Amino acid sequence: MAPRGRRVLQFTRRRDLQIRVFRNSAAYLGRPTETPDLIHLTPENSRRLRALAAWFSLTAYGRDGHREIVERNMATARALGDRLSADPRWRLLAPVRLNVVCFTVADDPAPGRIDHIVKTVASGGDLFVTPTVLNGTPALRAAFSNWRTTPDHLDRIVSALNAAL
Repeated sequence: MAPRGRRVLQFTRRRDLQIRVFRNSAAYLGRPTETPDLIHLTPENSRRLRALAAWFSLTAYGRDGHREIVERNMATARALGDRLSADPRWRLLAPVRLNVVCFTVADDPAPGRIDHIVKTVASGGDLFVTPTVLNGTPALRAAFSNWRTTPDHLDRIVSALNAAL
């Protein structure tokens, strides 16, 4: 990161490789063109010091602490997947392999209905699901990554989803 007011120069013989390495693939940013903007050419999209939060977290929890957080989030995602699979109102769209659960409404997964569920769940202030589309089916995505989330939260999560439904 360059200090404010300073310019950074970058030289490369392989612009194609630079774009492949640094390309940001978020849909809202667009695809790189023949003359891509800096978002697709440099390692940072902003001037935040992103590494600082990671350093603090590693210092506070260490390797074992991070392992426990990751394993707990994966277990919570699997448990949510199991709960939703057992409920005929919901349908899993993909196996739960890591910390993400992709699911939809079993009887009518219309985009408007998915959006209503997203907004209703978010209105509580402590839960959040995102809309997505998987193989053409409008769906919901629950990703577990918060260090404070535990399997004890499952009842509240499922209750909020069912109430929104």
